[in-house]
Amino acid sequence: MTLISITEIISQTDCEVMPHNHEAKFIGVAPLNLASAEHISFLINDKYFDECLKTQAGALVCSKKTAELLYGQTKSILLVSQNPHAAVAKISQFFFKPKHPFSGISHQAMIDETAEIHPTATIFPFVFVGPGAKVGAQTVVYSGCFIGATSSVGADCLLYPNVVIREGCTVGDRCIFNPGSVIGGDGFGFAATEKENVKIPQIGGVQIANDVEIGANTTIDRGAMADTKVGSQTKIDNLVMIAHNVVIGEFCFIAAQTGIAGSANIGDRVIMGGQVGVAGHLKIGNKSILTAQSGISKNIPEGQMWGGSPARPFKEHALSLVALNKLAKSNKKSS
Repeated sequence: MTLISITEIISQTDCEVMPHNHEAKFIGVAPLNLASAEHISFLINDKYFDECLKTQAGALVCSKKTAELLYGQTKSILLVSQNPHAAVAKISQFFFKPKHPFSGISHQAMIDETAEIHPTATIFPFVFVGPGAKVGAQTVVYSGCFIGATSSVGADCLLYPNVVIREGCTVGDRCIFNPGSVIGGDGFGFAATEKENVKIPQIGGVQIANDVEIGANTTIDRGAMADTKVGSQTKIDNLVMIAHNVVIGEFCFIAAQTGIAGSANIGDRVIMGGQVGVAGHLKIGNKSILTAQSGISKNIPEGQMWGGSPARPFKEHALSLVALNKLAKSNKKSS
């Protein structure tokens, strides 16, 4: 792959080549300390700057500020980008495309005669596709997957083994579902009496927009009446629980072991650290950040960072931790 091809791939990041050597060729991406002259490496974290001076990488993706410091100090060709992280991701996607050990539509799959499977889709053995379900072009469905009646999966999606998409769910294009994820399981809805807990039928579905990634063993419950929704470009880590009728906006990041209770509304570009817990019926504002293990018990305003359990604005949380540590030290001295 030549630098001309690379700069075309990452053109949206306004890549500049220093010095101009568009004919150089590369075989892949590697970290600074392992790269050879045939590799492209990168600097995203400034603490590795000194390694840039020693690396054998043929090319190096970096920011303009870093390039000005490195120019003339390294043998590497510099690929200057406004967003080095995104540039490296795009280059890596070119070199490391997923390969699948099977292609076509297996005769060992159980596909209802009313289902619609695009002829370019790949359906592995032992997949179930229910009545009226749809699978789009170039989508790959691995063994053990279940796609329920009337559910639809868009184009260029990837469903790894044992993914469950129950009936009445909609998945957009270019989505990735990692092994064991469950979309459209029943929401946790019961009406208690003195004698029994009466199950409330969960008749809604799940709507997942384009370019969403779902981690392994993550569960997204179907709505009680209206649908549970996940917006485009949202990325959800492993072992996340999203309850019925939750609405999640676009471009969100939700880390592992987070739990979001029913009917919570998550805005756009929200970031949740690991093990965040969000109570039901709350509203999390756009561009807010919830740090790891935050317990969210009230609405979060737009653009704020909160932490702690119960959560509070992060500066307050940090000050309380400092005060607690001082108190613990003073008690230790007095004892």
